[in-house]
Amino acid sequence: MTLSARTVWTRLQARYDSDPPQIRWESVGSAGAVLATAVVYFGAAKLGLAMATVAEQVTAVWPPTGIALALLLLAPRCWPGVLLGAFLANATAREPVWTACAIALGNTAEAMVGAWLLRRAAFTASLGRLTDVLRLIVLAAFGSTIVSATTGVLSLCAGGVQPWAMFGMLWPVWWIGDAMGALVMAPLVLVWISASPVRPHPRRVAEAAILLVALVISSLIVFTSRPGTGTGGYPLLYGIFPFVIWGALRFGQHGTTGVTFVASSMAIWGTVNGLGPFATRSPNESLLLLQIFMALVATTALLLGAAIAERDAAERSRADELRQRAAQLADADRHKDEFLATLAHELRNPLAPIRNAAELLRLCCAQPLAVEQARHLIERQIRHLVTLVDDLLDVSRIKQRKITLRKEPVQLQRVVEQAVDSCRTSLVARQHRLTVALPPEPLYLEGDTVRLEQVLVNLLTNAIKYTEPGGRVDVTAERTGDAALLRVADTGIGIGPDLLPRVFDLFMQGAHSHDRTQGGLGIGLTLVRRLVELHGGSVEARSAGLGQGSEFIVRLPLLSAAPTEPHPPLSSPQRSGAAVRVLIVDDNEDAAISLKMVLEVVGYDVAVAHNGPAGLDLARQHRPDVVLLDIGLPGIDGYEVARRLRREPGLETIAVVAVSGYGREGDKQRAREAGFDRHLVKPVDPDELLALLGEVQPSDGTPRKPGRREVDDPGARRSGSPDA
Repeated sequence: MTLSARTVWTRLQARYDSDPPQIRWESVGSAGAVLATAVVYFGAAKLGLAMATVAEQVTAVWPPTGIALALLLLAPRCWPGVLLGAFLANATAREPVWTACAIALGNTAEAMVGAWLLRRAAFTASLGRLTDVLRLIVLAAFGSTIVSATTGVLSLCAGGVQPWAMFGMLWPVWWIGDAMGALVMAPLVLVWISASPVRPHPRRVAEAAILLVALVISSLIVFTSRPGTGTGGYPLLYGIFPFVIWGALRFGQHGTTGVTFVASSMAIWGTVNGLGPFATRSPNESLLLLQIFMALVATTALLLGAAIAERDAAERSRADELRQRAAQLADADRHKDEFLATLAHELRNPLAPIRNAAELLRLCCAQPLAVEQARHLIERQIRHLVTLVDDLLDVSRIKQRKITLRKEPVQLQRVVEQAVDSCRTSLVARQHRLTVALPPEPLYLEGDTVRLEQVLVNLLTNAIKYTEPGGRVDVTAERTGDAALLRVADTGIGIGPDLLPRVFDLFMQGAHSHDRTQGGLGIGLTLVRRLVELHGGSVEARSAGLGQGSEFIVRLPLLSAAPTEPHPPLSSPQRSGAAVRVLIVDDNEDAAISLKMVLEVVGYDVAVAHNGPAGLDLARQHRPDVVLLDIGLPGIDGYEVARRLRREPGLETIAVVAVSGYGREGDKQRAREAGFDRHLVKPVDPDELLALLGEVQPSDGTPRKPGRREVDDPGARRSGSPDA
């Protein structure tokens, strides 16, 4: 069986990607590594000394500096190899032994100082940041090389190898040679060994080969031509920069360091052999001019490569962030779709029996029992609809920090008893066994009774819904230190480990089928958590897994001392509809007419208008005691109608009550400013409306309005809402 070249390449690339080669440089320090370092340093040093021009021991080309710096950055314990290689290279350059030792110590100290400075400056060997390149240039190439140049030239002059008169000439040559070694060789070794390797893609390999061939040909033309040649008198040496840009754009720092090394090597070879644009003066001056030019090339290349690497890193980071945001948006969109589908289902559920009940009333108006059953059915479904809407409003208010708690001393046992009573019908219908364990001593909290009951009702409703008929629900309250623990446990379907950490998230529900037997919008537990946190407590969900039941633990701070018993609440005002005239202004004809029928049955004198101007005209004619005024009216809205009523002679003292679907705090404040006495939110509880109207006496020339007080929307002060 034979494999094609493409198949072999694909397999090699897959293996390379899954297990790229890695070297643990911090563990390198064996005798073999030290010896290898010494051999490499010695070979590079002898190569540099072969190009010495001003003195046999001083050269403008010194690649060992960059090699030593890179190796000590990657493997600091290899420094003895640098010392040994430097000593051998100088000892064989016709120097006294002690001079060779001093120079070797200076070369080693140069590499160690440069590596130490770069580590202190948080240098990264990949040279992927502009700051890394600048640190390499300033601290290593221009900074630490002063150590070797100064130590070396002083050793030569003090040992009598070179006269002191040569100090000023030798020091710049030594320093430039070391600096160029740090600029060319150190980045080459660091990037190609420590940085992320280039992916061996066939197209990239082909492009790299083309770049190398073009670079070599151009370098031969530029750096091996006869001195002084050029096109139109202009030198060709700047033709190297397009290849630097090409390498940086396409291959990053791998490309820039490779291009710089190849160009520098060919330029040095040509200049040493008296060729190229720099071979116009003495050999020493030619090499110095070349190294200064190559320093410009190397610096430009490294800075360009770092800038491109930073750009690529930023683009990858942005791409990753965009992918994460896209995933989050997709997840949120999925939850939104699920929520809308659930909401549509939950809203249709009560609408169907309401329609059936209306038809039943039409067909069985003469059968009192059927009418009564239909009435109860409609009331239950309307309460369910109101509960759904109120839950949504509660979540919105809590998220916007617009909900306020009416805190007072609350006995936890009473909250538990009231919540259990609210859920008793559901418990009986599902045939659940309920056990309630409360401590004998009263536990007092500082909290909102209605909201605390809402928390427990939501937890109980969840336990009832998600427990099979005949299961068990346990409610336990106990004192733990200065806190009360309230536990609601069941033997139901449990919570999966993937859902458990997110069970309190908004709209979060477990997997369910289209039958929607449990129902719910996925906001009840979110309300539980937010309301408990508003009381300074915490809530936790536990479950051993699917089919293992679940437990919710609420922790609430206790009062340090038992409070005095509050005064009993005042009794509700008596209803009195005799001779009280009511004007209903609402553009929803069905709502207005049905409310008119209810009030007329009780005994009120009711008139109806369906827009603002008609309401004002009817108010002037009818002279009502109370105006039930909608806000969102065609023509002129309810706010303007209220303001005009307050300016109308003879109508300025009548009671004006807002009956609207707008129930935010800003809507209530605006209603007060417009002249409304009360603000009720649709759908209005009939008992609440009749109680309010009961405060109004028939007009006797000085009508009495109901006292100004805040009337919350039906969902703001309720005992609880079933949800999951």
